[in-house]
Amino acid sequence: MNRNTNLIFLVFIFIFSSTSSVLAQESASIAKKYLIEFTDKNNSPYSIHNPTEFLSARAIERRERHNIPISSSDFPVNPDYIQGLQSFTLDIIHTSKWLNMALVLAEEDIMERIKRLKFVKSVTYVGKNSGPRLMLRRSGKSRDESPPGEKTEDKYGFAAFQNTSINVNSLHNQNYRGKGMLIAVLDGGFSNADIMPFFDKARTEKRFYAHKDFVEGDNYVFETSSHGSQVLSVMAADIPNVLVGSAPDASYVCLKTEDNGGEYRAEECNWISALEYADSLGANIINSSLGYTTFSDASMNYSYESLDGETSIATQAAEIAFTKGMIVVNSVGNEGNTPWKYLDVPADGKNVLAVGATDEAGYKTKFSSFGPTPDGRIKPDVSALGKNIAVASIYGTKVKKTRGTSFSSPLIAGAIASLWQAVPNRTNAEIIQAIKLSADRAAKPNNELGYGIPDFGAALDLLR
Repeated sequence: MNRNTNLIFLVFIFIFSSTSSVLAQESASIAKKYLIEFTDKNNSPYSIHNPTEFLSARAIERRERHNIPISSSDFPVNPDYIQGLQSFTLDIIHTSKWLNMALVLAEEDIMERIKRLKFVKSVTYVGKNSGPRLMLRRSGKSRDESPPGEKTEDKYGFAAFQNTSINVNSLHNQNYRGKGMLIAVLDGGFSNADIMPFFDKARTEKRFYAHKDFVEGDNYVFETSSHGSQVLSVMAADIPNVLVGSAPDASYVCLKTEDNGGEYRAEECNWISALEYADSLGANIINSSLGYTTFSDASMNYSYESLDGETSIATQAAEIAFTKGMIVVNSVGNEGNTPWKYLDVPADGKNVLAVGATDEAGYKTKFSSFGPTPDGRIKPDVSALGKNIAVASIYGTKVKKTRGTSFSSPLIAGAIASLWQAVPNRTNAEIIQAIKLSADRAAKPNNELGYGIPDFGAALDLLR
């Protein structure tokens, strides 16, 4: 070939490659996410007599401690049903043992055929395929080794007010700092949490128990968002005189469930899978600073009437988690000064401890969402500092002040770990009841602050 022929050939290759790439992207974009509900768990290969096949020793021990029987709801989805789906051209993203469902990525015509399978009860569209995602740090280390720029005289550092406002310090003074308790944190990402100095002690003592990404399907969660890292710091930070959290000796599981490619109900499926994973590991407490009401597809939006503790699949899963012996702590939402104003899913759960936000004077912040639920239940359940609350920066040993019910929730979740360590044989229902009764508005709860701000020292006295 001469030079011009070569040039024409290269241009042709470029155009062909570009066109192929666009066509491939368009083909991928046709596939959507669907939730498949199965009819039953008949002929399951799993047995309640062999729970180690599907639960960790820690999860089994938690059930035994609180006399919770192992049941078919603990069995994974029937493998034959999964194999039946795999005969079609689709990707199975998650399965839910509790709700007996599978989240899949497939084209619509395939789903029409799947609807006719004998073991399929229903098929529901739950979202588009995600686009490219923002990564704050995928590779390389950026740890800042500089010493803390500022310290305080108080051992809690800049977290002194928030910890003492709920009297968790009285538990810490008795050496109840969450040791032996496992907290699963469900969030949108944990950028730099693997190298932040605030968590050095937890890492050294191997109390960062596990990590899993339910959006991308890998075990790397230290990316995408600093939100989860800051939420984690409210509980787990441990640099004396700089920032010490409400459960500095607890163990933690970091689970990424939020997809920044759009807001769809598929994120609830991610959340449910993370919750079940936390259960299988034996987690005691779930902190979820997340909520769902409106979506990129408005047809998926929840109405106020949907917040009845039964409608949302995330709420259904949260209620099942309670029956398995866990406490789900969820921020009530930041919609208080919007036209919506009400709480989010899954904070509407009957046994979910929904947490609202206060200012330093103990009053409700404007942004903290209101109750009640449509069936008349008081929400939030309790409240805690959510304005000017101290969190760790993801860079170095800097501390910043922020706001949101996202940070009120982990303050309470960490305190629960410290409390439960002191009375490990108490049930989750007894722990929640004591926390409510210890709060400053227990005699007259309302739908702004719930039972008010808990006193964890008083809660321990009640439990003893």
